[in-house]
Amino acid sequence: MLMFGDVMKGRGRDNNFLIIRLLAATAVVVGHSFALSYLECLSCTDPGMQLGMPVPVHSLGVEVFFMVSGFLIAASGERNSVKDFYLARALRILPGLLVCLFLMAFVLGPVITSLPLAEYFSQGQVYKYFYSPLLIFKDAQFVLPGVTFTPRFQGVSVNGSLWTIPLEMRMYLVLGALVLVARFFRWPASGLTLMALLVSLGLHTLHPAYADYPFKLVVCFLAGSAFYSCRAMIPHAGWLLLLCAGLFLLSKGGRFEVFTFATLTIYATLYFAYCPQLRLPSLVQDYSYGIYLYAFPIQQILAGAMPWAGPYWLMLAAVPASWLAGYVSWQLVEKPALLMRRRFSNEWPRRQLA
Repeated sequence: MLMFGDVMKGRGRDNNFLIIRLLAATAVVVGHSFALSYLECLSCTDPGMQLGMPVPVHSLGVEVFFMVSGFLIAASGERNSVKDFYLARALRILPGLLVCLFLMAFVLGPVITSLPLAEYFSQGQVYKYFYSPLLIFKDAQFVLPGVTFTPRFQGVSVNGSLWTIPLEMRMYLVLGALVLVARFFRWPASGLTLMALLVSLGLHTLHPAYADYPFKLVVCFLAGSAFYSCRAMIPHAGWLLLLCAGLFLLSKGGRFEVFTFATLTIYATLYFAYCPQLRLPSLVQDYSYGIYLYAFPIQQILAGAMPWAGPYWLMLAAVPASWLAGYVSWQLVEKPALLMRRRFSNEWPRRQLA
């Protein structure tokens, strides 16, 4: 029987992670359009709910991001030194985030605010907005003084998507600690990641304080990490994908629906990742992070500029605009930052998963 470990051997970047990340980022844009459009559409239904999923499409996109991130970060932790592991994570996350925060706090905010500029810049909230997402154990701030885009409930939020960034950075620390413990005591990483997953899953299932977001994303990340660690024992098989789908359909409306859907999501995502590669045009690169960083403020600006528009019009305008922002972020910030790794790492030439 063909296992994931067998399918992955020698594949390097020959996989579908790029298209998965781009689709997940676009799903977040689509889902947020229902909450951010100027006109609320009471008869409109989230596409995820229309398809019978137990989560809206933007939540599915974020969960896929965390599952894939856990999988790929576990791979990075296994093959890299501690220095290279954290260097790679810092160069992937921080440059794009810093530029985005600067543009929001010191460019967009002053343009949109109803306050005089001197008063705006005298507010500590402006500077807290810039640095709070960088403090791993603090939550991101969403509002800026005097900034309002629409009369909707979310109309004052500048970039509501950023709440996941500090959480993901915390997960890098957790996974890095698991890798260090495994190396120091020469324990199998699979055992540690499985233990961490079972503990988090137990808390998520049994303890009310951990029953919802953001802890669900912790479970998603650790599930991806455990999947990678156990890749030699998990079949890469169409029948198993169909079994996961069947279990989800049988559990619909029951107490295990969310669990079976999460199982289907992670297996289907990683199964597709290692199907024959779907070739994208060479100009399409990994714009997913930039799309994720800029889509929310772009949607807020567009919603404020289109007071006649409902979610579908906002979606139509925001998806291409967010892709354009992702392209610019990749070309001007993210790609040059990643190339800097060559200067500091002896392990750069190794082939990467994605």
